[in-house]
Amino acid sequence: MSAPHYATQDTAADAVAIADHIVAVLGRRIYRAAREIALQDGIEQVLQEHDFRVEREFRLTQRDRPDFLVDGCVALEVKMRASGSSVLAQLARYAAHERVGALVVATPRLSSLSGMPAEIFGVPVRMVALPGPGLVL
Repeated sequence: MSAPHYATQDTAADAVAIADHIVAVLGRRIYRAAREIALQDGIEQVLQEHDFRVEREFRLTQRDRPDFLVDGCVALEVKMRASGSSVLAQLARYAAHERVGALVVATPRLSSLSGMPAEIFGVPVRMVALPGPGLVL
């Protein structure tokens, strides 16, 4: 199944639809990665298999580089081990950029997702717990 083409006049709605599709696609795969870079490689492969346009380590600014910018409007951050507060601070920086219409956090550690808001500065946040042997409840 390929990524649907989103071309409405509502770019915010498009970004949310893309983020929701990313979550659905990533949540259907089993990931076997001991290191974050290997997990990112697997995620990139899955996204490309579904015809998403993926830019890795996209530079929003000198300091701000989400792991992926997907379809030009969704910042995807992959976390193997991180506290919710550090992830939240990072996402807040990304949300401040006008190019980012939605945020996705992907992690095998559900504790990294606890306390995550539905929006940051009006930018929708989606979360996906990545299935696999590394999934920690």
